[in-house]
Amino acid sequence: MVGVAGRSKGCNTCRRRRVKCDEAKPQCYRCIKAGFECLGYERVTQWRHTSIAPRPISQMYAPELMDSTQLVSMDMGFSPTRELNLIAFEEDVCTAHMLGNFVWRSYGCLWLEQAAKGKLGGLSFDAVRALAQLNFGLSNRAQDLQLKGAAQYGRCLRVLAEELGKDDTAAHGSQRLVVPILVLMMVSAIQADRTAAAFHLRAIGKVLMLCGPEAFQLQPLRNAFEAARATLLIASLFSRRRTFLEEPHWQDVPWALDPFAKPAQSQLLDILVTIPGLLEEHGHVDDVAVYPNDDFLDPTFILDEQLMRRVKLCGRIAAQLERLYHWRWDWQYEYGQYVTVDESDWKPNSPALRGAYGETPQLQFGRSVFANDIMLYNAALMWLMSLLWKLDPFGAASIIEGCAQHATVTSTPSSAPSPPVSSPHDILFDPLSRPGASFSLRDPAIETCRVFDWQCRHHEQHASSADQTCLYLFPLGMARAVLDDDPDAQEWIDSMLDTSPITAGYGRYGGSVVGFGSYVTKLALDPVIRTSEDMIQTTQAETFNKTCLTYSTLPQDFSILATPNPPANTICITP
Repeated sequence: MVGVAGRSKGCNTCRRRRVKCDEAKPQCYRCIKAGFECLGYERVTQWRHTSIAPRPISQMYAPELMDSTQLVSMDMGFSPTRELNLIAFEEDVCTAHMLGNFVWRSYGCLWLEQAAKGKLGGLSFDAVRALAQLNFGLSNRAQDLQLKGAAQYGRCLRVLAEELGKDDTAAHGSQRLVVPILVLMMVSAIQADRTAAAFHLRAIGKVLMLCGPEAFQLQPLRNAFEAARATLLIASLFSRRRTFLEEPHWQDVPWALDPFAKPAQSQLLDILVTIPGLLEEHGHVDDVAVYPNDDFLDPTFILDEQLMRRVKLCGRIAAQLERLYHWRWDWQYEYGQYVTVDESDWKPNSPALRGAYGETPQLQFGRSVFANDIMLYNAALMWLMSLLWKLDPFGAASIIEGCAQHATVTSTPSSAPSPPVSSPHDILFDPLSRPGASFSLRDPAIETCRVFDWQCRHHEQHASSADQTCLYLFPLGMARAVLDDDPDAQEWIDSMLDTSPITAGYGRYGGSVVGFGSYVTKLALDPVIRTSEDMIQTTQAETFNKTCLTYSTLPQDFSILATPNPPANTICITP
């Protein structure tokens, strides 16, 4: 039948000519009379990819094409298209990409994912959307998503400013504002917006002080508090300003409901938050106080005051160092059996590095959180040791040794180790370093690199871990500053960071993390070498003819020196 699409039974020649066929067999008479070759009645099957080859709507209802595939398409009410529109999945794709960043996911353990699901309030949800869109847009050069994320970020800033401007901010559960502020801080970080970052830092401090530590005793806000504490710590280290977080109730109250749930990382943060105050004191240790009639002031009196400040500060640093060594002993008692070495033949990437530091076996950790603990311990150790070497280059070794000995004597296992031990001397620290085993900053820096070597080969374990890690790359940045004069070590660090696009390039273009490099002295790197500057300091001390005790004669309890008025017999400095 001509005129009805798909219904003609004529020969193929008449169909092409679009004329009526008499349907004679085996050849139609119309073709014979007209002088055309009759091509017969057999139909050639043509295969088409229906998902990408659109057809006219009229062809969709042809009976010979009405197989099961076309019936399903008709029932669903749509025609197959060339491309699938992903606009409906845009937010899910962006959020999944953001949570694929294992550094962010570990930093925001518990609270970031809940915020992405909208369980921590509308502002937190919108802040996560802004971060996800901006991050995905920057990573994939999608300008439309960057614009959407920037617009969303601006709306969140306006809402946050209104919330912080309310007089009753602390009265209506505003501790939840910590979560969106932390997320917005991450947005300012990827945009390299220092002005916005400073605003967010002030906002975090304001919310914490208004709400108090009692507001962060339950999860996930307790993890958000830890992330906020770590963020404020980095800012305080950079500014060399004391932080309110060093006060004891900020270290104890958030875990008051369950003290045994406090992780080892949080105990290390308790020590690290005291370091900004020590840096602030160090900046004023040689200041000269103004006295009335100071024209007649004896210069030796000024020297005595400066020496006393140095001694008191060294005592406070020693107290924290002994506290850190205590932590290391407790950690070894409980988790030391989970650190081993790989028996396979392994060597560092650089032959020159092997020649400088000897054969360094590859470390193995039972869990990623154990590796994070050791890296953060070494970061705290490098800070405290560098301050001691900066303040007293000739007495630092004695202080370090005394702290290690006292920590060894007073350390007791917090839980029964396996296998049981009779004394601290029976505890084996291999393949890690024993507390006080070295006076040089190079050793904790190299150990940090060895630990990160394991980390960079187990990023997937870190991403799936339920343990929070607030300062993942911070210790490695400090190790890079210590090993700045060693090109082989720098190459080793770069090769480890480049194993993941998330960590690639960290700290490669100069500068030291929070200015730590300015506290690294030559004597701290090589304690057996004394520079000409050290000799000048020695000459000046001898000129004043001060007879002082060495730090090896200090009392075993270094906390005495941390008091405002220590006993007179403890005031000493090594010439």
